[in-house]
Amino acid sequence: MRSSAYFPTLDGLRAIAILLVLYNHVPQLMGRDDGSDGEFWAASRGAWLGVDLFFVLSGFLITNLLLRDRGQPHALRRFWVRRAFRIFPLAYGYLLVLGLVAICVPGFGELHDTAAFLTAATYTLNFRVVGHGWSAACFSILWSLCVEEHFYFLWPGVALFARERLVAVVVVVLIVGTPLLRAALGHACGPAGLYVLTCCRWDSLAWGAGLALLWNSALQQRTVRLARWLLVPALVLVGFVLGQPVSAVDPAVPPWFEIVGFTGIAAAFTVLCAVALAGGRWVHLLLAQPLLVWIGRVSYGVYIWHVLLAEIVIRIADTVHASASLPLRAGIWFALLLPWAALSHRAFELPVQRLRGRFSA
Repeated sequence: MRSSAYFPTLDGLRAIAILLVLYNHVPQLMGRDDGSDGEFWAASRGAWLGVDLFFVLSGFLITNLLLRDRGQPHALRRFWVRRAFRIFPLAYGYLLVLGLVAICVPGFGELHDTAAFLTAATYTLNFRVVGHGWSAACFSILWSLCVEEHFYFLWPGVALFARERLVAVVVVVLIVGTPLLRAALGHACGPAGLYVLTCCRWDSLAWGAGLALLWNSALQQRTVRLARWLLVPALVLVGFVLGQPVSAVDPAVPPWFEIVGFTGIAAAFTVLCAVALAGGRWVHLLLAQPLLVWIGRVSYGVYIWHVLLAEIVIRIADTVHASASLPLRAGIWFALLLPWAALSHRAFELPVQRLRGRFSA
């Protein structure tokens, strides 16, 4: 019997992931990335791994859904329709807003980047990063959506139609082979390429997919016992990376970490996901809090809108009070971001998602 498709504790983990992303981006987006605002904000450079947690969660949730639909008629079409209605409307709505801001609002000259706009619209922005470097932040954040969308396009053909044993073999090959691929491409792609290219991030998604396979098998309870035994080492590893004041694409990152570090982080997050799935009193107390679950549900909108709102906040702050502190700027940004994401979720995302049933039936 396939497991349920909804896990409140995973929404709690998703909330932690988006909060890590926001923490990581505060100094960069607020123009204070020089470490002058204290150790707390300097330490935010290690919070880049929030995106890696998103990848592991996506690998699990998408594979879990696909396993439930194996053998059903038109399963691939239904999956692609559901994903299209979930991802495309808000992403293209965001790009439309960026276009309007670029045309109508003075001071946003960095948005007049046709190549970045087109590659974001075609989900190839992460490839452009390798050849041309990062675009404006409002575009650059969409690199992770490119990786996810490539996963949504390619993985269902394996998870839905291959034999389950072959699916497991593919997962293992991806987990083992992706670090080798990063080692081979390191000199050609550089740190940024190893971080954003889809083929270099398959192991993070594959760890989540592997957990879905185990969760839907007779090995579920053994998986839970192993995850609980590995919980402390996993937390130590995540805490260690969080404590390093360098970003994933910092030249100070040693080459060996670029090869195996992402895999180790994904393995640690897979352990956390397994413990969250197993539940228990303390797990629910920590991860199933209503506020965390709510943030997890609106996290897509938070991610999509957070850079643009930060750009607006910093321009207003520089006009009204240029010396406004980083905590004040971050507080105003966060106070605006959550209500805006909630409004986006309720007024736009949910109505669009209600339409998808007509197309996927």
